Amino acid sequence: MKKEVVKNKKIVVSDFDGTLIDEEEAIPMTTVLAIDSIRTLGNLFVIATGRVPTSVLAYNQDFNFLDYLIACNGAYIYDNNKEKVIYKKALPKQIVRNIKQSFESSAILYFCTPDNWHLYVSTIYQEKKDKVMKSGIKDFNKFLSKNKNNIYKLEMHFTSEEKATKALKELKKLKLEINCNLQIFNSTIYIIEVTAKGVDKYEATKIIAELEKVKMKDVVAIGDSYNDIRLIKRAGLGVAVSNACEELKEIANEITTSNNEFGVEKILEKVSKLH
Repeated sequence: MKKEVVKNKKIVVSDFDGTLIDEEEAIPMTTVLAIDSIRTLGNLFVIATGRVPTSVLAYNQDFNFLDYLIACNGAYIYDNNKEKVIYKKALPKQIVRNIKQSFESSAILYFCTPDNWHLYVSTIYQEKKDKVMKSGIKDFNKFLSKNKNNIYKLEMHFTSEEKATKALKELKKLKLEINCNLQIFNSTIYIIEVTAKGVDKYEATKIIAELEKVKMKDVVAIGDSYNDIRLIKRAGLGVAVSNACEELKEIANEITTSNNEFGVEKILEKVSKLH
């Protein structure tokens, strides 16, 4: 795709779930065309997500719409045009082990590598729940030894907000070198996301902006949840979709329509008109 050289190049950074993709986990074709339109003008399109890299790159196979991918909430940055990883920061092995030992009796755990979410359910948790749950990781020590520098995010899943909030307080008391936040998936799934210290979507976006010589005032960020707040607050234009959490909508510069009503597409159309 041929790109024009433009003054004040923009970087549009969009969250994925609840923002870019609709409830059927699809990107509308009209949105893909809108992305192509801003890229043809010389702007960049970036996805910033809590997902693992392979889960998002699969969407890019049929139609190349992506310049950079920020995965695992900023712990992993992939340059799609050059087809290479430009930044990664894994969780230290001892921190992973510490969290596993501290919360395996109260939470379902997922360990995120670039290719997948690896489920771990301890026998202690199974007994507490009084039911059999199959674990993806059979031998945790073996898994951790194999992936000691390859776990970029850890997810702790709880069945109520009360349990998750309590665990978040307990996690902070451990005083680990981490970044963590609470995500509400639905009324029965509450997730604490853990990454290495200094890792989030904003810091990852800064890395890309510096590489591309773009100032943060020329970054347009769109999101829906708690892990988007710092980026939305610091972007030149921070946008919340209408289905976003209230905390995000309160700090956003603008609120667009929901992910099921082409919210990202409407912002892309505004970016196109700036040229």
